[in-house]
Amino acid sequence: MKKRNLTKAILTALLLASPLAMAESEYPAADFEPVVITQDADLIAKHAEAAKERAKTVQTIQAKQDSSNSTAVSADQPSSGAAAEKAENPLAENYPIGLIVLGLAGFIFWSSRQSGSNVQPVQHAPAPVSSGAAGETGVAKYMKTLSEPAKAAASETGVAKYLKNLPSAAKPAAAVTGVAKYLKNLEETAR
Repeated sequence: MKKRNLTKAILTALLLASPLAMAESEYPAADFEPVVITQDADLIAKHAEAAKERAKTVQTIQAKQDSSNSTAVSADQPSSGAAAEKAENPLAENYPIGLIVLGLAGFIFWSSRQSGSNVQPVQHAPAPVSSGAAGETGVAKYMKTLSEPAKAAASETGVAKYLKNLPSAAKPAAAVTGVAKYLKNLEETAR
């Protein structure tokens, strides 16, 4: 009951406090008004011209370097590209280390699983055969226990002993079933 009241109280407090949660004028975007920005064709043309000029200067520098030492330029370009790649992705040098760590973890997991499967299963001794013949069925064994009352008394459960010790007036009337009739007939024919 207390949980329900506590939940209702919290929900009520939140509902009452919701009008208080509004942006104040100190909030940087409290008075934000969207503005539509159009493309400035002059600015785009200006940037395109600047890009063309940069491309021309790079070509002239490369042409000068090619004329002075063509082998030095080809050797320097891959190293500058690799430096630029490392500058763009600082984690690039940690990938091999991570792969090695993951590989070792996988190997340890795999080897621990393999060592667990190499354990030889425990072989148990065969169950001892009861005093009867080895080919006896469950019904035959049950019949044998019925014919040997001393052994049957030792294997009786507490409920069976209690019912056996009840006075005859208190014992429930046992309805004769087909199995009981069959057993009775078997005993009579065996005599």
